[in-house]
Amino acid sequence: MKATIRFSIRLLSVLAMALAWIASATGQTDAGTSVEELSKERQNPVSGLRQVGIDTTVSPDVPVTGGTEASYSLQIVWPFALGEDWKLITYTILPTIQLPDGAGGYDFGLGDTLLNFFVSPTEPSGNWVWGAGPSVLLPTRSDPLFGSDYLGLGPSAVVYYTKNEWGAGVVLQNVWSLGGQGPNKVNEFGAQYFLNYNLPKGWFLYSNSTVTADWTANSGDRWTLPVGGGVGKVFNVGGQSMSASLQGVANVVRPANAPTWALNLQVSLLFP
Repeated sequence: MKATIRFSIRLLSVLAMALAWIASATGQTDAGTSVEELSKERQNPVSGLRQVGIDTTVSPDVPVTGGTEASYSLQIVWPFALGEDWKLITYTILPTIQLPDGAGGYDFGLGDTLLNFFVSPTEPSGNWVWGAGPSVLLPTRSDPLFGSDYLGLGPSAVVYYTKNEWGAGVVLQNVWSLGGQGPNKVNEFGAQYFLNYNLPKGWFLYSNSTVTADWTANSGDRWTLPVGGGVGKVFNVGGQSMSASLQGVANVVRPANAPTWALNLQVSLLFP
């Protein structure tokens, strides 16, 4: 456990330094944007708000091993204009994974990189926004324990509704490995859901998790259904806008050896 804590501190320190460097390289945010406005933009997957953040998920007491499973990922949301009427939203996830080894220790390594691309109209359709495009899975894992050997590809789509203080939406995708044979090929469905309620002064309540189905697994170990909720806040540090949020999640449906619950912490730099 001490080794796990030391590793987590070192990794989070490196990621925090990366965030600080990105903040200094990108420049300060628009001081005229209120934290309430930023909170709503941050929750909208295709708003065009630039975001760079750290996502940490920790799952204690994993069945069989009794260890702690964790992931630490650098997540980047970056928009590009496609003329006057359309925009491209890129969402990149670069993970590092910790798995119990069953002997009291842990295996650490890089996971596969997921690239999501959403083409979306520049102007919303009333209270609705949407986007669609490909998802690309890059085999960047440092060990077969942490991902696939094969390039993956599949479709993805997002729809999001917002009215007054409420926001809700879902991202749907399925990724398949391209070519090759082997036990760690990917055929996985994901449905990431969002539910947000905004409070004064940048505070918000939310539930944000991903339902997954591994189509290569047996039917009894195929689905993972996380349910939970938490609280977060958008704030300014000097001229830099940031957000931080924490939620607890219970896996009410899960494979036999999957974690029963998890804590998720997100810290992001926001660039209006």
